[in-house]
This record gives sequence, C-alpha cells and structure tokens, in this order.
Amino acid sequence: MCKFYSAIVMRNGDILHNENLTSHEDLISLFEINDTQMNCDKFVRVEYSPDDNTDYADIEKYRLNVDEKSTPDWFESQREYVISRLRDIVLKRIITTDRKILIGGLYVVGNCVIDKVIEANVYYNDGTVKDNSGTVTDNEGTVTDNEGTVKDNKGTIIKDYTK
Repeated sequence: MCKFYSAIVMRNGDILHNENLTSHEDLISLFEINDTQMNCDKFVRVEYSPDDNTDYADIEKYRLNVDEKSTPDWFESQREYVISRLRDIVLKRIITTDRKILIGGLYVVGNCVIDKVIEANVYYNDGTVKDNSGTVTDNEGTVTDNEGTVKDNKGTIIKDYTK
C-alpha cells in the first residue's frame, strides 16, 4: 500500500491528523502523545491510501491500513467510523477540477489544471500545475513554472527556476 494520508486514532475515538504531515512520528510529536510501551493500547497509527500509486485520485481505491504490529480490540468497534471520517478528510485533499490556486496543505492533483500552488505539498500530480512554489512529490503530469521542489518526476517541467 502506498502511504498518502496518516492519522492517529485515540481510544476515545478522536482522530488526530494534520493536512501538512504524512508521518506518524511527526503527528505524535505535534500532538505531544506519550509513545511508550505502557500507552500502546491508547492509540493506533493508521494510513488511508490506495493500494497502487496510480490510484491516488480515485477515493474508491483507498483502504484503511493499521500501521501497528497488532490491532487492539477496541479499535474494531471504531473501524467503520474511522474509514468514513478519513474518506471525508481525504476527499477534500483530492483535486480533480481546475482551480486558480492551492494554498498550504497536502493534495493529490488528478486530471485537472492548477494555476498556482503556494506553500502546498502536491503529493501526487497527474494534471497540470502552472506556477509552483510548493512541493510536488510524485509528478506524472506537467509543472509549468517551478520555483519549488519536484521529486520523482515522470512528467514534464516546462520552466524550472530552481536549476
């Protein structure tokens, strides 16, 4: 499974996430969670992602993965709720229609045109980003004016001002 969206599920049902982070350890630090052996039954690390990295823009392909050695019994009663909430959260991060601007946060860009990306992380791009000052992690589309970072490029960068 490809890792796109990470969250921490607390035993009380709270889902801790941040639209800028993909690391469980960063989430644990951000929310100041005590991550000791004695507290391991108080929360669960989860990921909500597609099985294949070509399916990032298709929410129907997303699956919940518990990123722990074992799943605590209490989590099973919350599983469907967690899937529903993460689906809603991630769906807002998947952009499949043309947009003038994306600001901050973590996004998947489907087959569409984004005029400008400012301080955002485009985790996967299968569209066109015209003016990038953020980060594009997995590009299979087109980035027209890049002043940011493009990692794992299989697409096209037309003007790269970082070189």
